[in-house]
Amino acid sequence: MTAPSRTPPAQRLADRLIRRACHRLPGEAGDERYREWAAELPAILADPDVGSGMRRSARALRYAAGISRCARRLGRPGGGPEPRASLPARPGFPVRRVLVGLAIYLGVVGLVVGLAAARPGRAVLLPVLPVMVAFAAFCLIDLARAGQVRYLPKWGWAIACLIQIPLGGLMYLAAGKVPATRPEPPAQP
Repeated sequence: MTAPSRTPPAQRLADRLIRRACHRLPGEAGDERYREWAAELPAILADPDVGSGMRRSARALRYAAGISRCARRLGRPGGGPEPRASLPARPGFPVRRVLVGLAIYLGVVGLVVGLAAARPGRAVLLPVLPVMVAFAAFCLIDLARAGQVRYLPKWGWAIACLIQIPLGGLMYLAAGKVPATRPEPPAQP
């Protein structure tokens, strides 16, 4: 008596993702697409050209994620891409604001280097450290409250603000932040 064959965990997970994605499609189209797309999984997992089993599993999961994105688009009315909120119209990249942010950054760095040269052996960064932490916190709070940002997703700006203090925060404030729109005054008769 032979042991029952066991489906690999990556195939089960990918199959579940594809099945879930096909539920978004209308009627019989979902069942038909599921049979078609799920039939590819064993071939992906048995591909001899891909080295290790981990790579084949990763490829199968990437395939299932792509199917999920595709089914999300196909399930929408019109089958088109998701509509995005439009940003306020502003011409070009905000070069002036970025240059001002870089000037402030270079000024802060120059001040810290000057203090370190003037007072060797003393803890120069000790008074600067709370200011830098407060600035990073300010940028992250502003980022969390922002409805929209430019050029990077919110998580990208958060990483930039945390990795490079204060340059990341200055770049977010100069280039990534979408200014609040001011209400227009009512027309006078």
